[in-house]
Amino acid sequence: MKLRNLSNDENAVSITIGFILTFSITVLMLVTILSSFYSLMDQAEQTVMRDEFEIHGNDIAVRIANMDTMVGNAANSGSEVDEIRYELSLPDRIAGKPYSVEFDNSSKDIVFVSEERDNTIVKVPYYAENTVVLSTTLYSQKGEFMMTYTPGTNAIEIS
Repeated sequence: MKLRNLSNDENAVSITIGFILTFSITVLMLVTILSSFYSLMDQAEQTVMRDEFEIHGNDIAVRIANMDTMVGNAANSGSEVDEIRYELSLPDRIAGKPYSVEFDNSSKDIVFVSEERDNTIVKVPYYAENTVVLSTTLYSQKGEFMMTYTPGTNAIEIS
């Protein structure tokens, strides 16, 4: 029986080690690419949500400003407004997720929030000089809302 010196033997080792190294590097690269892809998709979803929130928030702010202007113009001309109503239609979901809309009377902001995630919170300011917008929170699942100006309270209520 002949003894072999294994420390200098390179037979049949390089193919196995080469395959294992190549396979490991391929798996690591694939995992890195997939995780960065999912990260980009999440960022794109959040960007879409913020953009949609800004669009809907600006639309609501314009309606509040219109109601406020009508009330102010009527008061300046010496007439009275009985009631003003706007139907407000919001989508049930944005980017596949439900959301809430909060009207904050103290800061005069319309705050859109989805899943309590800080990076999807959007604040849109509104202007109301002649009226008060009652603080409330709306949930998107309802879909259809009503903005109503009531002269007795001189307030705009959104429900």
